Amino acid sequence: MKAAAVNMQINNQSDTGENSQARGLRVLLCDPAGAVNQPAGAGEERVASPLRCLDRATDRRPAIIVLRFGNLPVREQEALLELSALLKRNRHTRSIPVLALLPAKHRKLLENLRQAGVDFAHHAGEIALDAQQIRAIIAGLGPEDRLARQLATLCPFLHYNSIDPHHEMTVCGAYLDRMVLGGRRLREICGTGDHLRCEYYLNPRRSA
Repeated sequence: MKAAAVNMQINNQSDTGENSQARGLRVLLCDPAGAVNQPAGAGEERVASPLRCLDRATDRRPAIIVLRFGNLPVREQEALLELSALLKRNRHTRSIPVLALLPAKHRKLLENLRQAGVDFAHHAGEIALDAQQIRAIIAGLGPEDRLARQLATLCPFLHYNSIDPHHEMTVCGAYLDRMVLGGRRLREICGTGDHLRCEYYLNPRRSA
């Protein structure tokens, strides 16, 4: 579904005079980490668990489903990924656009979201968001928020090594995972189209 169509669908539901139960929700937000610090507005609902999100999505048929990936343990991230796949397989919810709000650019997570069928992803940072900010993100969705577009800007050699359930290291696969990435290089080269000019990308090392 195109971003313009998503916003038109949400606006149409907002303008109708029917009550919320009859017309369904405009926005259903799944926020396991509690990273949204404001009560939901009219036509919006916030839930804290993937199971509850699936139940409400099936029952209320929102215009868009928003999944907030905060700084979650691996197990909770996997639960949101499973929810994404279930939403796109369920005949009652598969046509509803799904937006993932991410704390940082993460190639592996984006690949998993694309495989699950998620429509949009947006880098929202690690700060707590309020309902107005989420509405602004939805209103501003465009081609750059598509998964394929975002993956195209990230270096394919970005690899991730787990440290514990909450932390991981980003390493360079073109350097046999022996170089830890971070700071300016990760932000300005590995995480942008400039990776196409990176010496490691152009001449990846091969194992002996």
